[in-house]
Amino acid sequence: MESARTQGARRRLASLLRTARLDRGLSGHELARDLGWSQSKVSKIENGRTRPSVGDVEQWLDACRIPLNAREQAAELTEAALVESRHWRAVHAQGLKERQQQVGALEERSSEVLSFQPSLVPGLLQTAEYARQVLTLADASETKDVPAAVAARMQRQEVLYRTDKRFLFVITEAALRWHPFDAVLLAAQADRLLTVGTLANVELRVLPLVNAFGQAQDNGFLLYEIADDSTVIVETFTRELVITEPDEVDQYRSIHTVLREHALTEADSRTFIADVAAALP
Repeated sequence: MESARTQGARRRLASLLRTARLDRGLSGHELARDLGWSQSKVSKIENGRTRPSVGDVEQWLDACRIPLNAREQAAELTEAALVESRHWRAVHAQGLKERQQQVGALEERSSEVLSFQPSLVPGLLQTAEYARQVLTLADASETKDVPAAVAARMQRQEVLYRTDKRFLFVITEAALRWHPFDAVLLAAQADRLLTVGTLANVELRVLPLVNAFGQAQDNGFLLYEIADDSTVIVETFTRELVITEPDEVDQYRSIHTVLREHALTEADSRTFIADVAAALP
C-alpha cells in the first residue's frame, strides 16, 4: 500500500542518515553502541527495511553531531516516509476491487488487527448486502466495479478463520443502528456479528451511547500489527491517512486499549447486539 512517493522518501531518508554516519566517521557498530541500539536496527534503517521514528532520527542526528539548522531536510523526509495522505480519488484510481485486494494483502501480513469504527460495521464483518451499499457510496473514482469489490471484500473475510491471527473490534452502538441506504439489512448484519463473534481469535466489543467514550478522538481507525512495519489507517470524508510513525502507532494502540476498557465485555456485547436486533422494526 506504500506509494512511490513514500518509498522514495524512505530511501532518501535512509541515504541521508547513512551519509551523516559516514561523515562523522562512525561504523554501524559504533553508532549502535552510542545510541544503545542493536547493530541490526542501524542496518535495517540504513537499508530502508525499518521506518525510524521521529525520535530515532533526532537521536541519530544528535549522535552524528548534525547542527539544528541542517536538519530541515531530515524532518521533511521523516514526515513523508511515515505519514501519507491521499485523496480517495487517488486511493481508488485502479478501482474498488484493487483497493480491497491491497487491504487484504495488509491483513495477510498482520499478526493482529485492531479496529475501531464509530459509525459503520467494519469491512471484515459486513454482510455482502451491507458491503454493496457501503462500497456504492465509497466509489469516488466512479469505476463502477462495485460487484467485483464486494466479492473481493467477502474473500478478504476468510482471514478471520486463520487461527494464527487475532482481531480486536470495537464498534459503537451507532454502528449497529445506522445504515448506508436501507435499514432492512441491519437484522442480517446483526446475525453476522453474532456469528463471527464466536470465533476464538475474534474479539467484538460494543461501546453503547450511554457509556463514557474515554478519548477525545472520535474518528475510526485500523491498526495492522506487522513486524517492524505496523501501520494505522485513518479514513476521513475526503482522504485516507496511512501512518507508520512508531510513536504515533503506539498512541493508537493506547487509544484502542482505552476504548476496549470502556466498551462492554464480549458476553455483554453479544447480548446488546441481540437486543438491538430484536428491537429493529
